[in-house]
Amino acid sequence: MEGLSRGVLLERMKEEYGSMLSTENSSIASSASTSRRIEAPESSCSPVLKLHQEAVSHEEHGCSGRCKVIVWRIMEQVRTETEQWSQMQEMLEQVREEMEELNSSRDFWEDRALDSEYLIQYLRSTVEEWKQKAVSSNDKANELQAQVFMLKEEIHSLMAKKDPYVPNFGIRNPLD
Repeated sequence: MEGLSRGVLLERMKEEYGSMLSTENSSIASSASTSRRIEAPESSCSPVLKLHQEAVSHEEHGCSGRCKVIVWRIMEQVRTETEQWSQMQEMLEQVREEMEELNSSRDFWEDRALDSEYLIQYLRSTVEEWKQKAVSSNDKANELQAQVFMLKEEIHSLMAKKDPYVPNFGIRNPLD
């Protein structure tokens, strides 16, 4: 169909039927000059009679058969190209449908990826919070152990002041 609009078909027709067309043009020209001679005296005749005389005149010169063949070939080419065009349109529609499916699938997986990325970020921040809490708890436990040690030493020193014979039960620093 595109070839028709760009004149490609016309060029092909000139190449294929050029000799036939040039022969027809000369026969049509002679036919036209004869038909003018015939029609001039009968200008008062009915239009149907004139059409019949023109048809007979064209048939006498063999134009009708060659013209029919040319027109038939052109029609066959147009049918073929129209069928090809229809097939191309169907294929194009299939491609469009597949592209729509692919776009939908891509959108779905992009959404899933974004959701997963959000979940991963959330879980990482949660893990980081728990690590901070663990470090904080560990620091607090170390502080408390240090306080317990200091309190034990203080109790022991107070007891030793009160009673100098209190043995040292091996109090040691838990941080050592």
